[in-house]
Amino acid sequence: MVRYRYTPEVLADAAARARNVTDVMRLLGVRISDGSHAHISRQLKRFGVDTSHFTGRPPGLRGPRRRVSSTMLLVQLPKGSRRTPGTRLKWALCDIGVPERCEECDVGTTWRGGPLTLHVDHINGDFLDNRPPNLRLLCPNCHSQTATYAGRNRRSALAPASAGQPPTGREPDRIAHPRPLDPRHVEALVRQVAAGAMTAVEAGRRIGCHRNHVYRLRHRLEQTGTTAPRPRVPHGSVVDHALVVRYALANPDLGPRKLADLIRAATDGRERPSHGTVSNVLRAAGLHTARARRTRLSGQAGVV
Repeated sequence: MVRYRYTPEVLADAAARARNVTDVMRLLGVRISDGSHAHISRQLKRFGVDTSHFTGRPPGLRGPRRRVSSTMLLVQLPKGSRRTPGTRLKWALCDIGVPERCEECDVGTTWRGGPLTLHVDHINGDFLDNRPPNLRLLCPNCHSQTATYAGRNRRSALAPASAGQPPTGREPDRIAHPRPLDPRHVEALVRQVAAGAMTAVEAGRRIGCHRNHVYRLRHRLEQTGTTAPRPRVPHGSVVDHALVVRYALANPDLGPRKLADLIRAATDGRERPSHGTVSNVLRAAGLHTARARRTRLSGQAGVV
């Protein structure tokens, strides 16, 4: 917000010819807004400018302010109008009986014990069309998945229509996900990003992913020379639980990691359990601590 600065003399001259602070703003050429109104009011008080003759609201507008009804808000606005705030539209929808719940997932105004703000979604993407059939309440998650979220329909309208398919004039309810690109094409795009010839945002738009994923692909390209994911290492055969238990009882003081290394070395790699698998096996057998293993050994030896 622009901070307007005026001398006490200029403010006093404007105030003497005005009926209220808004008139002062007009005389000074200040854009009418709540922030500027508060700023000019503070300046008048700061310099002690006489405002005792202010009458408040202009004649003809005095008396209680008329409340805007929901039927006045839920209409088609003319082209060029300002967007109606979502809070007012939400109030109008609730006023005509629309339940304050997400129309898609049925979540209410609370989630995980905290408040949840529902969004007003314009189904056709036209924020000037505030007619009830075009409005619905959605939670932030469901709203982000719509075809019109954050101006998606306006961006898609800039793209040329498919050959032989004239525009239908309406948007689908959900975004049509494009078919995945050839891995070689993806790698070529990532190489352009790495060379500075293309932004990550543009590459993500062409690939069909978020720019953060493009950054991950670029890092993978720098590390491995390709954007292809690393092949998964196949797991070995199912670990013999009895074998793990036997080695754990024979070495009660070893932890899961050292036991896994011992088993791999003792079996020449035929058994390759991870330390996590060893830990899970011992926990299931009740032998996850050295004390538990010694107790089991004492019982097997007949020690009371």
